[in-house]
Amino acid sequence: MDKNKLLRNKNTILIAILIAIWMVWWPHVFHRSTSAATTPHKVHVAFGFHVNLYHSFRGDTNDENGFGQDIRVIRHTIRELDRFNHRGIPVKAVWDFDNLFSLQDILPENAPDIITDVQRRVRGNKDDVILMSYNNGMASAMNHPEFISTIERAISNEEGSGIRDLFGRVAPVVRPQEMMTTPGHFERYKEFGIEYAALYYSATPFDAFRLFSRELTPTEAYNPVTYKNPDSGEQIVIIPTYHAGDLVENVSLRNWVEKLHMRQTEGEIDRDVLIFINFDADAEFWTGADLPWYLDWLPNTGGIGQLIDSIADLDYVSFSNLTDYLATHPPVGSIHFNQDTADGSFHGYHSWAEKAYASDYWTRIVRNRRAFQAVKSFFSDTGETAMPESLEQLMQRSFETRLRALSTTNFGLAGPFLARQRETAMADLLDVLDGYTDQLHHHLSSHLRSKMESATPPNTPSIKGRLVDSFFLLHGIHYEGQTGDRWLTFTLPDQKSKGSAYFLVNTGGETIPAFLEKTVPHENALSVSVTLRVSKRHLMPDGLYFLFHQDDSPHTSPNGQPFADERTLKNEFIHVVLNDRGHIDRVMKDGRLKLDAGSLVPYIQYKGERSLPERLTVSVVEHGENGVASIRIHGHWNGPKKTTRAPGWVDYNLRVMQGVPYLFIDGEVKYPDTYRQDLLYPEKPMLARKIDAGWEAAAPLELRFSIPANREKPFFIHKRNYLGKESAYPVDYYRHSPENLNVDGINNHITAAYVGVTTAGQGMAVAMNTGVNANFAFCPFKMEYLPETESFAISANPFGTYHGDQLVPPTRGNRQGYEVVRLTAPQLKSAGPTYNGYHDRFDVMVSFFEGDTIPECVKGDLMAFANRPLTIGTSAAKESKKEIRNPLSPAGFMAMPYKNGILFHWE
Repeated sequence: MDKNKLLRNKNTILIAILIAIWMVWWPHVFHRSTSAATTPHKVHVAFGFHVNLYHSFRGDTNDENGFGQDIRVIRHTIRELDRFNHRGIPVKAVWDFDNLFSLQDILPENAPDIITDVQRRVRGNKDDVILMSYNNGMASAMNHPEFISTIERAISNEEGSGIRDLFGRVAPVVRPQEMMTTPGHFERYKEFGIEYAALYYSATPFDAFRLFSRELTPTEAYNPVTYKNPDSGEQIVIIPTYHAGDLVENVSLRNWVEKLHMRQTEGEIDRDVLIFINFDADAEFWTGADLPWYLDWLPNTGGIGQLIDSIADLDYVSFSNLTDYLATHPPVGSIHFNQDTADGSFHGYHSWAEKAYASDYWTRIVRNRRAFQAVKSFFSDTGETAMPESLEQLMQRSFETRLRALSTTNFGLAGPFLARQRETAMADLLDVLDGYTDQLHHHLSSHLRSKMESATPPNTPSIKGRLVDSFFLLHGIHYEGQTGDRWLTFTLPDQKSKGSAYFLVNTGGETIPAFLEKTVPHENALSVSVTLRVSKRHLMPDGLYFLFHQDDSPHTSPNGQPFADERTLKNEFIHVVLNDRGHIDRVMKDGRLKLDAGSLVPYIQYKGERSLPERLTVSVVEHGENGVASIRIHGHWNGPKKTTRAPGWVDYNLRVMQGVPYLFIDGEVKYPDTYRQDLLYPEKPMLARKIDAGWEAAAPLELRFSIPANREKPFFIHKRNYLGKESAYPVDYYRHSPENLNVDGINNHITAAYVGVTTAGQGMAVAMNTGVNANFAFCPFKMEYLPETESFAISANPFGTYHGDQLVPPTRGNRQGYEVVRLTAPQLKSAGPTYNGYHDRFDVMVSFFEGDTIPECVKGDLMAFANRPLTIGTSAAKESKKEIRNPLSPAGFMAMPYKNGILFHWE
């Protein structure tokens, strides 16, 4: 297309947009506003500014590439608010801040005037300051101590950056960072006097709960409503909250308030209403666009000044804050939803959890939690000995570092990549955290080693075997209800690992059988990693144990003995059938189909086409004689044609065990590496980077559940969070719109250990071994509508990402706000490009069961598989860490003009 034709097309599109806006806007120019005399009810308007100067898509510099934009926009907003107040227009602001990064680190050094000005406005103009999150943290993925600490410190802390410390009072409202909530939050908020939660009820894809609850009435949609959770029993009052996209959805703020007031005068709404608009304080939306004079009339383009001006003359409009409105307006209805909320892509956790590197980050955070809790458990909970002061200080530094690492910014809302400076900062932060984790392990090992070396097993006649090791078992992360089989991992010298029969002996002389699951050689050829399974029938509290090996005692019987060959893997419960290409043909449980063909084989969606390994090799690792049958599936992955610069590879192990009704899959995948030809942020050289935007989805081991659902019996997603709260939610979003029959991404489930799906009395669940690879929302789902049978199919994608069409929430507007957000919001982009050339590993357990809920015994096994005890033995090597190796040369190079020189980037 020639340049002139391109310009003509652009002008045509612009003219069409302006005509469309004019047709909607022009009638309202001459519309005569209804007088307040016809009704006593008012339309209250509150403006909320979400302040967080620590960004995933910008760096840590005081310029437009970093937090300098925040400072510029916030100062503009304060000047505008002051200007209107001086004119006698009593507009107020509702501020929410993160404390650690913004109020404590950045603003005091770079813009202390902002804090001073907000303090002044709180005193003199009745601005509100509500709570957000101390560390702008991933609240829904925090454990109890972390979550409580962030609430306490957001209110008041030793550094003086708490809301009460700086502003004298705290409005009893929380605006959760990134709208993240999960069952258990609300009861904890209320313990601190927080009675209200502001959550997006938006008609756009940037939403918290509109799609998940029943549709609110017009009165409820603009008033506080009571949230009641029938599972957890908690309650809180929710303030339906809106943002810039909803202004476009309603044409303009003036049009919005006029429509609401018309409903008041007509009696459809019989009380006051509140439009609470809360949006990022750094958004250029508040400053407005630099348009020529003849386009100044365009709504939503003139910043905060235009918004206030557009309604200041209406006598039925009241500029409010939240505190005053809530004091005189009680809740008007009751709602409930069970989804874990977040305002990312697909109304969920896609934007943080599904980037490839999110699992790398989270695995290291979980590793630190595990070591921290093991030390705490041994020294504090058991009371065996007092914790040394030096170790207490180390524990505190470790906790503080972990709070910083838990910032949502470090996982990134905008996608698909973090800003380079954020990547570097997070890498440095996690290196520090790893250092603390290693030191905690070292302190614990040093304290216990002398006990183990001097310990001797009790003199028990029944002990017939060779002592392999003595070890301490510490549960570390342990959740209530975690009652399943135990999975113990030991590092042993190679010569002590031959054979399959092991048993444990405690200090009381009790013998505990331990069944070998797998043996993996370490990089150091002199040692191996041995994983043993201990039945849930044997209690194993924290303490000292002895590991014995029994050379001549097989623990299998012919009945139900597992079996493996190149086309079959089975035990008395599970039956896996493979085809001649090394792909899974089907997986059955008790003779009934559970997983469809194509499951467990990696693929990527690339420019609308599916790429997967064409042929894989299957070899038998364990035939089943020792109670374990396993196969290895491995081979090359050529990748998309004409664009792959290096192929990938697959190396998976599938295993079953005698008497165990689960399928286990562990392995590694190296995704193909493709050329990067697309440029992100070309207008900002400091943020620019080359990617291959052709990557749309990645699935390392998709589970294609074979049981269909229908409208009467929808799929339910079952989940358990880090507070130990269990819940389930239906995937029935088609009740709001037929466009939601197909759901391309479902991730509203925090996963501390596992996630499950049920329908029609059949279910499937998958757990992750968090010691190998962990993610706080590790398993997105995808639902497909099958019109020929009017049924639905669902697939699970552990450690992968889906992408596609966004969900459609109900609206009373024009759908333009929805389209604007869908087309422009960077957080809605696919995480697929982060998997380009990525090397991943995992270890998962898959369960199939009967019933509409996960049976308690299965839950116990899922949790035990995910959260394994820490075993510290005399032969123990340093706990392995996930390492990413890439022998390829850099994938791209850029040289871009920057200031008075050239900026160079390597990919």
